Amino acid sequence: MSLTALLAGACNGGSSDNIGGTGGAIATGGTTATGGTTATGGATATGGVAGRGVGGAAGASGKAGAGGGAAGATGLAGAGAGGTTASCALPTTYDQTVLCDQPVAYWAMKATAATEPDLVGSNTGTYRGAAPTSATLPNGEGAAHFNGATGYLTIPSSAVLSLPTTHNLTWEGWINADTLQFPNASSDGYVDWMGKCASHSPTCEWEARMYSTTTSESRPNRMSAYIFNDTANLGSAADWQPVGGLIKASSWYYVVGEYTTLSAPSDCQNTGTYPGSINVWVNGVEWDQGQHGQTGCMSQYNVVPTANGSPLNIGTMAEDTWFPGAVGKVAIYDKLLTQAQIGAHYKAMTGASPTGSCSDTCSF
Repeated sequence: MSLTALLAGACNGGSSDNIGGTGGAIATGGTTATGGTTATGGATATGGVAGRGVGGAAGASGKAGAGGGAAGATGLAGAGAGGTTASCALPTTYDQTVLCDQPVAYWAMKATAATEPDLVGSNTGTYRGAAPTSATLPNGEGAAHFNGATGYLTIPSSAVLSLPTTHNLTWEGWINADTLQFPNASSDGYVDWMGKCASHSPTCEWEARMYSTTTSESRPNRMSAYIFNDTANLGSAADWQPVGGLIKASSWYYVVGEYTTLSAPSDCQNTGTYPGSINVWVNGVEWDQGQHGQTGCMSQYNVVPTANGSPLNIGTMAEDTWFPGAVGKVAIYDKLLTQAQIGAHYKAMTGASPTGSCSDTCSF
């Protein structure tokens, strides 16, 4: 489905893991955006949020139309052919909610063809290995179900998928594991359900990780956001450690990971040389970095992120561990999502607001 069509409706201890080894203008052309006066013949978007169409250049956010019309306060400029507008004041679908927060890449993961379109850009993914089957998200939409042995989605490397591009990067996605004891996991029991580190050294960047229930390092069902130096080896992370028995097989979980090189908690050490931090949420509940010292700091393992040529893979990272289950609605942002935005995404999918808390371990 095109972006135009989508918009028309309106924690236990520290981490120390070794990872070895097309074109049209965006102008609405005089269509009134919510809260805005109609611009006459404008080549500039009238909405308060710039559209990011497939192949189209982003309209200037909050700018008046060429004919002198005032900028709309809440309108979302149409993207791609047609320049259709929709309101971001009250988005009515999950996709609209995500798109109004302006991801730089977004894959619905519907797995209806051999390729998966990027709904906001040109980062088309290709399914490889065993073709995914269909799964159903909490809102009734489709998602890609991977066999946990050979199937995955791969997206070519792009600057927008790397932290050094803007010094802020957020990823999010919905995951549903068939089993909590992963058959094709690492030696210490984790799988990478997504990551940009396909060849390990020297092109490693970041990953989304989940652990089995029983692991050699006692990290049952932990969900983590990791980031590495390009040489891989030990990575810095934020870890969402659930209380025992909280996570269930065949259940959906919304996971968000954030990285920044612009700020760090006060207990992060040596930030002059290794600036930045990592954050993670599950089902809209943020981990408590303050309970874990250097965990959550780039300086935990002296990480200086580097943009490299690794593709982004979903369902695996480097074809050495494999996620058995479904993945849906994966988005990447060149900014940090707020708690309010994360909560809104969770509610748009489930109809419920996030509840829960974290200290040393987390619950919801």
